[in-house]
Amino acid sequence: MSIDQADQIDAVTIDAARATCQLTIIDHLAWDHAHLQALELKINHYLKFIESGEIFVQHPAAANCDFRIEVAAIYTPPPTVLAFFGQAKLVLESAGVLLSVGPLGSGYADGPA
Repeated sequence: MSIDQADQIDAVTIDAARATCQLTIIDHLAWDHAHLQALELKINHYLKFIESGEIFVQHPAAANCDFRIEVAAIYTPPPTVLAFFGQAKLVLESAGVLLSVGPLGSGYADGPA
């Protein structure tokens, strides 16, 4: 699964000891306007998945967990995308969900070797 499948949850990781549930978006696309729109749709789907309670139907162990949406990207987000993430963080935090962004793997594919 990946970012181009907006209605799918790519990965769910539950850490019962820390009472956290991380929903990961696997982002393999290069950055352009269509990519940003796809990412916004995917984040909205993840939020709906949490707020509707569907997360608890599919993953009962997520009960009483704090939620985080992690965007795991192959390519370094440009400044315009970082600004989008800043706004998205505010919206998600108001819903009680954290947002984090980082590389898929040990570093971005277009970063220093």
